[in-house]
Amino acid sequence: MATKSRNKSGIVWSLFAIALAFCTLIYCASFAIDLFINGLDRISLATDYFVRIIKGGNA
Repeated sequence: MATKSRNKSGIVWSLFAIALAFCTLIYCASFAIDLFINGLDRISLATDYFVRIIKGGNA
């Protein structure tokens, strides 16, 4: 029983697509982390603001 030969260009394009996806994830991860950190800062500012309002302090 003979085995079918694999298409070498298909393997190359698959590896290229995987590498491109990995690079895209690394590039976008920095933006996602910054967005998460900024979100935490905004949540803490909003929480402090509402605590001051509830306590009756100046907003």
